[in-house]
Amino acid sequence: MGFYHEKTGILMPKAKENIFKDINFHSFGNTMTETLSGAIEQYWEKENTVCLQAVNDFKDFRKENIIKGIDFFSSKIKVDNHIPVTIRLSKDFVKNYLNAVLLSENPQFALSSLTPLEIKILNNFNEYLYKKLKEILISPESVKISKDSEKIINLIFCTTFTDGDIYHLALSIPYDRLKLENIKKDNTFDYEDFKNSSANVKIHVGSTKITLEELQGLSCDDIIVFEDSNLTQMTLISGEFKQNFKIKIDSSLIIDSDDYDGNEETINEVIMEKNLWDDIQIEINAEFEKVKMTIGELKQISQGQIIDLGSVFNNEISLFVEDKKVAKGELIIINDRYAVKLNEVLSKETPKQKPQPKTQASQAVNEPKPKAVTPQKPAPAPKKSEDEEFDYSDFEK
Repeated sequence: MGFYHEKTGILMPKAKENIFKDINFHSFGNTMTETLSGAIEQYWEKENTVCLQAVNDFKDFRKENIIKGIDFFSSKIKVDNHIPVTIRLSKDFVKNYLNAVLLSENPQFALSSLTPLEIKILNNFNEYLYKKLKEILISPESVKISKDSEKIINLIFCTTFTDGDIYHLALSIPYDRLKLENIKKDNTFDYEDFKNSSANVKIHVGSTKITLEELQGLSCDDIIVFEDSNLTQMTLISGEFKQNFKIKIDSSLIIDSDDYDGNEETINEVIMEKNLWDDIQIEINAEFEKVKMTIGELKQISQGQIIDLGSVFNNEISLFVEDKKVAKGELIIINDRYAVKLNEVLSKETPKQKPQPKTQASQAVNEPKPKAVTPQKPAPAPKKSEDEEFDYSDFEK
């Protein structure tokens, strides 16, 4: 049985139940590894360490990636009135154990060519392991055959010896014979315990479009007004997650445009000689970077509540063109829009020279003589910074 995928209409297989989701294998695994290590040392008289590497409920235990390509010798231990237990030794384990017992080495060793004597030796070894395992397994007399009896759990172990040899050992045991503990869950979680913990996020303030010529002419104390901004709303960014949220207006950021004495020019007031290149427009965005917000504030955002960002407004705000940081500054409010007063402009190198206009001689031949133009004040040179991330030439392509 399965279910139909809404978009494709394809019958999807039913998700397999995860029987391990509530089981604490840590404590059980420690008991199992100590028991196996002790049994191997007593029977083989060789010091070793056993660790649990994987647990699965595959019908074919070889589907476990860590043992793919490894051959095993299997002993199926019969259990009265219950499902048998299977113990498996890897090929290298078998080869080295037989060499130690028989005091001989077979260079052409293969599991398929084991002698009756070798098989008997290996079965006796596995029966001894099971004898020790019975001490930590639930007695078959204590459980009744049920659906849990049919669930076979495969446990994959790695055995490391003091001489550096490493082998694999695998057990397949009915689920109902394992003394498993459920994961203890503490339901005393209290949101109040974490509401003051903080997380780093970005906050997008707004965007606007400026020309390349204006971008090149950015300097300290310039003011950029963001046409696409909302005084009561910003956007929280965390990785791929974006969430609009409402904020309280901070009146301390409001600046009356009538208070300007004319010495500070907004980006829209910079007058320069224009041509086709100058009129190309690009989008510039304003963001607070790595702003610390408490879990409590983030929860308020998710609930659509109005957030007071008074402490955030004191942070430095950065301007970006695409993913390139071009300037930094402080947030202000002008005429119901957010704006940024620049205090640092980032640049890697002096902007490349653009093609020079034609000489007067060539203009006299091909074009009518232009009218006189009042000389304009040159744009201030961009201030260089240690951040040096922005290169004007990146936008000439």
